[in-house]
Amino acid sequence: MNKIARIHVNQHVIKANAKNGENNPIFTIKQGGSNTYAHNVKVKGEMELVYSPDKPLSCGAKVWIETRGDIILDKSSDTKDLSPTKLIASPTSHLVKKIDVEMGIFLRKKKRKIQNKNKLSACLSR
Repeated sequence: MNKIARIHVNQHVIKANAKNGENNPIFTIKQGGSNTYAHNVKVKGEMELVYSPDKPLSCGAKVWIETRGDIILDKSSDTKDLSPTKLIASPTSHLVKKIDVEMGIFLRKKKRKIQNKNKLSACLSR
């Protein structure tokens, strides 16, 4: 049986995407102490919607979905990689997810550095 997964919508990312014209994943899937981020989430199996204003998740979410079912993620990015990834509780899946998340963080930081460099170049060339 899979570990329990909690899926929620990150409002801060939605606002940042709108402000900065970006398209970062807004869904966070918490499972087994790790976080995975995605644009689309499909749950196969039972799930429960939870509202817990008095005991939010560690990230502050007060509403989320809980499931032990299989989760299929469409982690599409700016590179348009639409290959679905199945999130399951297995020893190797945590390593793959960790590498995937770290690569996503690295690429977002790199993209921001390039954008900031372009803004600076535009300011200096005036």
